[in-house]
Amino acid sequence: MSVPTGKVALPAVETLTDEQRRGRACVWCETPLDPGISDIDLGARPATRTARAWFPRACPNCAHVHVGTRGPTP
Repeated sequence: MSVPTGKVALPAVETLTDEQRRGRACVWCETPLDPGISDIDLGARPATRTARAWFPRACPNCAHVHVGTRGPTP
């Protein structure tokens, strides 16, 4: 699943770990992710003059809280 770019407020990129910026960990809780399998794609962010491109993703639980998507079902 993916969320349209700009539809959710994300943590500041400079506060994230390399794994979070690469989409290998949730941007909110740092849970390791398997992109395309156990994640919610939050939309790639392009490079700027001051920052590299980054690829925010979230675990289903954080996406449910921050984006309003459905989390895992019990």
